[in-house]
Amino acid sequence: MLGITPVSRCPRPPFPSARLLAKAFAALALSLPFASHAKPIAFAEAWTVMHERDRNAIMTEIFYAPEYWWSIGAVTSLMQTDDKKKQMDSKFIQANLLVKRWNLPHAQGNLFVSYGLGTTDTEKTYSAAEPGHPGHPGEGGSTLVTFTDKFTENAQRYVVQGDYETRQFYTSFKVDVQQTQQFFDRLDTFQIGVSPYAHDYEDLAVWFVAQSKHSRGMNRKVENGAFLRLFKKNVWVEIGMLERKKSTLMFMVNY
Repeated sequence: MLGITPVSRCPRPPFPSARLLAKAFAALALSLPFASHAKPIAFAEAWTVMHERDRNAIMTEIFYAPEYWWSIGAVTSLMQTDDKKKQMDSKFIQANLLVKRWNLPHAQGNLFVSYGLGTTDTEKTYSAAEPGHPGHPGEGGSTLVTFTDKFTENAQRYVVQGDYETRQFYTSFKVDVQQTQQFFDRLDTFQIGVSPYAHDYEDLAVWFVAQSKHSRGMNRKVENGAFLRLFKKNVWVEIGMLERKKSTLMFMVNY
């Protein structure tokens, strides 16, 4: 949520009275009429829940922010290739940090970094020729057999995310890397969005968003899409279509 200048410029409250003042500033910030973008930190002493899915990934993230500049929580991520022969099922404990915030007269920019540590269950399905045996089908030749290898490994996640937003325009980028000793996946996502009108906190905001996503690792492809983004107060929903008629959905709530 944009427009949280009072919170971002307030030092970490050393006394209860100062903490109450900071919370009041945060409440005021929520009422300011700026755009919304999926971020790992909303405001101080708040929870953020995000869920998104498409053909290749299902991800759920839950974070709590003790202060406006950092949060911590849990992430589950299920990723698979288009042919479903490779799969990564990951679980992370993740910390998020607001590295820099630029408060401008009618806009705001943010830069976040995240690090997650956890485990990944990976599966790889492949086919191989198995020699025939006397008295069995395939004698004198070979039979094509399907195998599935499964691993459980330590995993890490690295995320760099930035955005620039006004009341009717925003652009963002996100680099998301998940890796184990056996597997590696990287998603680079760029979005640009416009709103036909400037909205207030109590209004239903409507955004039209274009996206380009570059996948390396599990899938190697560039995929474009278009989305309709709706949000009101602390609830945010996005539905859209990727190339080859693949649908995508994202939901976020802050409280």
